[in-house]
Amino acid sequence: MKQSYIKTTFRGFFFIAIKIIITTNCFAQEPKTELLEMMPEIPSEINEPSQRAEYLVMHFWDKFDFRDTSFLMTDHLLERSFVDYIDLLSIVPYETTEKSINTLMKKTEGKHSIFSFILKLSEQYLYEPASPLCNEEKLIPFLQYALQSSLLDGTEKIRPAFLLESITKNRIGTMANDITYTLINREAGNLHSVKADYTLLYFNDPECEDCIMLIKQLITSSVINNLINQGKLKILTVYVNDDVEAWEKHASDVSDLWIYSRDAEQKINIEGIYNIKQFPTMYLLDIDKKILLKDTTFENLENYFRMF
Repeated sequence: MKQSYIKTTFRGFFFIAIKIIITTNCFAQEPKTELLEMMPEIPSEINEPSQRAEYLVMHFWDKFDFRDTSFLMTDHLLERSFVDYIDLLSIVPYETTEKSINTLMKKTEGKHSIFSFILKLSEQYLYEPASPLCNEEKLIPFLQYALQSSLLDGTEKIRPAFLLESITKNRIGTMANDITYTLINREAGNLHSVKADYTLLYFNDPECEDCIMLIKQLITSSVINNLINQGKLKILTVYVNDDVEAWEKHASDVSDLWIYSRDAEQKINIEGIYNIKQFPTMYLLDIDKKILLKDTTFENLENYFRMF
């Protein structure tokens, strides 16, 4: 079932107001929203923007009474607040993010239904690929706290345990798991033997509409093609399912400069070497096959290379 994602009505004003709160000692007074009224007041003696941002996320939930379920669920207040909270975490270091999430989860332990609802929201917004806030690294502290909590029983911990195991495979900054691939001519190769400054590992289904669109974007991208022509980037496409006829039929859809392959032994699916939530899925790797971008989009990929 397709998930729906909250869009905060006052989103533009909310973040302008938050910027004012972080960079000055003032609260924006008009217009008021219940979300802004729930924000903590940062002590005036804290003047450094980074310190003000840290104080804000660490005390974001101070005014929320997690025992008052009816208030929190009115007009999706808790969910809308959660969305803005997750967005705000992007302005602080990851260490602060972890501390803040632990503080939130500790506050909700007095109410099982709220604790479970927050956990559900964290998966919906941070794990699902369709979410505009998808960020697996931010989900990890939620899952770790849930698994350590005595509030959940063994059955309730099955899902968090599964998610944590999946997410911690092939994390950004770690060495990508090696895979063996097979080409159209039946020759075999492996990911770690691909020689290039950058490798785009692209898991695809040649007949999915999003994959077809992505291939067109990659083929027509001057940024991508310049890197390929300079020998700095190689694209390794891997088909992980077993419809060999469909895979062979679409070989001509991609550039001859790409490595068009499939997982003939089906190890990726059987052994769960990669957590592929949807097609297409892309990982950008460096020369040592460490992961630079995970589950990335075409836009993020181009933006990454434009920084150089």
